[in-house]
Amino acid sequence: MDTNDNLQCKKQELLTDESFEKLSSFYSLFSDPTRLSIICLLCKHELCVNDIATILEISQSRVSHQLAILRSADIVTYSRKGKQILYSLTDNHIKDIFKMGLEHISEKDESVYEDRKNKSL
Repeated sequence: MDTNDNLQCKKQELLTDESFEKLSSFYSLFSDPTRLSIICLLCKHELCVNDIATILEISQSRVSHQLAILRSADIVTYSRKGKQILYSLTDNHIKDIFKMGLEHISEKDESVYEDRKNKSL
């Protein structure tokens, strides 16, 4: 059994509660299937709201709402090309997090594995 001093040393290795709250909030952004679909698309393409809505077969307002959430969390960014606004992932960390999560669940779920393999993700 660990001594109290040893347990205190281990406790000091933890992040602060505030850091865990921020990390939890970040991961919660990946808990919505629509947001994950958008992230999946943006892993490979820069797209406008209309294109995302058409591909996902959902309304533009729903896409815009989810993009606003992702934008406020610095997961997606946008650039203007003429009159069009194109969305992309802020950086490769987001792509890596998405792909690692997908890889993790596909190890235990054959249908996800097959889906991922067929889509080259």
